[in-house]
Amino acid sequence: MPHNTHIFAVSLVIYCLFQMTACSKAIEPIDLDMGDKVTLSDGNCPIIHCNSYQSDALPLKGPEKPSQKLDVQTIDHLWSSPIAGGILDHTYQDGTTVFWVSQVDRIMKLRLNQNNRLEKITEMALTPKDFPRFEPEVIQSVVRALDDATVGSEHHSLLAGEWKGYQIEGLRAYYAMVNNHGILYVGNRDSVIAYGDEEPGNPNSRIVKVGQYGFQKSELQLGLTMPTVIMIGMNVTPDGYIITVTIDGTVVAIAPDLSTATYYPLQGEQIWNSVAVDDHGAIYVAGTKRLHKLIWKNKGFSDKAEDGAWVEPYSIGSLDAELRAERGSGTTPALMGSSSDSDRFVVIADAENVNNIVFYWRDKIPRDWKQLPGARSRRVAGILPVDFGDNSLTNSYSENSATIFEYGAVLGNNQVKTNEPMTMDVQLKMKDPARTPYGIQKFQWNSDQSRL
Repeated sequence: MPHNTHIFAVSLVIYCLFQMTACSKAIEPIDLDMGDKVTLSDGNCPIIHCNSYQSDALPLKGPEKPSQKLDVQTIDHLWSSPIAGGILDHTYQDGTTVFWVSQVDRIMKLRLNQNNRLEKITEMALTPKDFPRFEPEVIQSVVRALDDATVGSEHHSLLAGEWKGYQIEGLRAYYAMVNNHGILYVGNRDSVIAYGDEEPGNPNSRIVKVGQYGFQKSELQLGLTMPTVIMIGMNVTPDGYIITVTIDGTVVAIAPDLSTATYYPLQGEQIWNSVAVDDHGAIYVAGTKRLHKLIWKNKGFSDKAEDGAWVEPYSIGSLDAELRAERGSGTTPALMGSSSDSDRFVVIADAENVNNIVFYWRDKIPRDWKQLPGARSRRVAGILPVDFGDNSLTNSYSENSATIFEYGAVLGNNQVKTNEPMTMDVQLKMKDPARTPYGIQKFQWNSDQSRL
């Protein structure tokens, strides 16, 4: 090999390692025939936040008996490691319903047995990065120790402190969804990994990895403020493309077989929430400064108004920088009103010191609609403070997206009284009354009067 070729080869390796381009072999397409129709599984909750609208609502009745304290025998408790975004259901052709669970150190398939109790079908072990793998008996001993320690004591704080940072580790497996072919897609911070059955169509089959897409760092907005890739949300378009977002402020659409991807940067913004997608492929993203509607069209993103796209700034208070590291809205956009309803909204909480819930007309603004007093634009259909019935509040924060049912929206209070960040160790101390945030508030849209 000529001397200058050696230099070129070495230079290329260095460039790949240090310039973080797409030289790595992080793309492993799924080698399965999924046909032309790839959608979410038709289960009750096949994706985090349950559906592409991100409504967190299930088509199931809740408990109807009077309130009561449950005993140990009544609680169906299957021990595992910490943090799972949800249990994502998929029903096979033989009628068996399987619940997929993705965690940092394992992928599980569960089912209900004849006694309507959860049981494990199979498990695939994974290797965490910054924490050890926890067996169920270890977690039971950890929980017992925390329960036995006095809340607020130094001993309890030491036990909780061992888990500081685990919430970041949890992002390696938090966002996930299962499609209509029984493929589980899991966000792994810097990639999306697909898992499936070793024997396709067999609910009792072992779990195997079937594909992976690694984010191409040269396509992202990495820099001093966000030097690493962290995926923070996942959804799916009507034609099966996986929509993901990364904290550096990039929206990514990945082909269902994980072979290719399209990138769209939100210039000057980060993203700290997941995304909503409607029936027509409109994508709703809350950046740290603005709410964006993008249109998925011809296998690409459109931000053109003539295609229906728009962008709206929302209010940001002084505490956003002081207490919330300038993350802006804490809520994933949630959609209200189906495509057949006349009133259709996207709902977020803004970043004011006392958050407001804001309803935006998500499609065309009604021709006779007048801009509301105090609203930033005509697109705002309704805005009310999230004060949980206490108008003396000077600080409120909703980290969880609004739960939507029909024309009602519910938000909870996630502002720790001590103003500590919601790290894992702080969450384990939340039983301390000095920290516990209280409050839940429901808002209702009145269609007859067109007001919130």
